Amino acid sequence: MYPLAEEGVLVIGSGFMTHGLPFITRAMLEGQVPGWSAEFDAWAADALARGAGDELAAFRTRAPGMPYAHPTVDHYIPLFITLGAAAHPDPSVRTTVEGYTVGFSKRSSQTAA
Repeated sequence: MYPLAEEGVLVIGSGFMTHGLPFITRAMLEGQVPGWSAEFDAWAADALARGAGDELAAFRTRAPGMPYAHPTVDHYIPLFITLGAAAHPDPSVRTTVEGYTVGFSKRSSQTAA
């Protein structure tokens, strides 16, 4: 079937879809979602649904809300580890968590394992 699945390995990627901690404002603490977070989240959701890996990889130049949504890559890279571990080469990504906390997108996705 799938080599890692046969070995009992489960791959999990975690983290928020946006992670601009240096840019937290009082309004965000009070529940406001900044445009840069909502725009990046919508862009990423669309790209994931279309299986647009090249677009996701070019997030620094193609995604709205940059550099606020991801001032560093450390919280964005796990997305690619998860996508790369998917059992099927054609993306089958499903959103399992959505919404916002402190203005950051909580979007989490599941790939076929």
